[in-house]
Amino acid sequence: MSQTDIPLIPDYSAKQIWAIGGGKGGTGKTIVAASISILLAKTGSKVVAIDADLGGANLHTCLGIRYPKTTIADFLLKKITSFDELLIDTPIENLKFISGANDFLTIANIPYAQKQKLIKYIRNIPADYIILDLGAGTSFNVLDLFLISDCSVVVVVPEPTSVENVYRFIKCAILRRLNNSLNTSRFQDIFKLATEARGNESIKTLYDLLERIYRMDSSVAADLEKKIDTFSPKLIVNQVRENDSIMIGSSIRDITKKYLGVGLDYAGYIPYDERVSEAIKKFKPLILEYPNCSASLCMNLTLKKLLSNGQPVAGKEAK
Repeated sequence: MSQTDIPLIPDYSAKQIWAIGGGKGGTGKTIVAASISILLAKTGSKVVAIDADLGGANLHTCLGIRYPKTTIADFLLKKITSFDELLIDTPIENLKFISGANDFLTIANIPYAQKQKLIKYIRNIPADYIILDLGAGTSFNVLDLFLISDCSVVVVVPEPTSVENVYRFIKCAILRRLNNSLNTSRFQDIFKLATEARGNESIKTLYDLLERIYRMDSSVAADLEKKIDTFSPKLIVNQVRENDSIMIGSSIRDITKKYLGVGLDYAGYIPYDERVSEAIKKFKPLILEYPNCSASLCMNLTLKKLLSNGQPVAGKEAK
């Protein structure tokens, strides 16, 4: 292709799926997901915000919706026949909402077939942006929803437990992505060792994992290395109270690169702001109720950083 044939504007797909995760509860993932959804809708884009926390849904609260009339549980339990019936209008122009479930114990652990069905319908939703607010933890259901996204975002707070959990989440996500790409069970024992939290001295990093696989099949190792190179989650540090905490994002980025080989992008930070809890108590969206508070202003800046990166590649390979 000659230089004159290269398009000036990248030919990105019309639809993008963004997933907001992070492993640990209490980091403010839902506030971030709600704010991003509203800000994107305010640009004129058609947005659908989905509460993908199937065990403890609360995104509706942050969007100013008290009692969702339908939930994903209604679809999975076949109480409704069309996925379109889940779409709920919100007070925000261009923004629709799909509620998760918090009243059915079995819904939080949906089987493989139901997960695949859910992913299929999510991908077919007519919208410019689909925002997934994921549940806590590193279950396969959470990881696979994270990996179908075009832009994968992890949220952390400046606390040791949260930092540890977000690193663990990223590690589990990339291991899940690599494992999903294999068509053989030859390497399952190695992957099992790699997922152990502690104790295995031979596989401390993803580089050790690749080295072990390389000895067995160099072509497979090369393919897996490409999967790592194209995995680039975005990081948001939330509830920052001190200037020193801002640097935690850079530290997590460096450690993730060193031990996992993953190019984590530090997208920005959100300061601790009492207006957040005030908005939640009022059942009002933060970004609309207090648009000029410090948290809202930084949310705007962070979204601009996310958008300026073009279309990130995160996976789309969940099985």
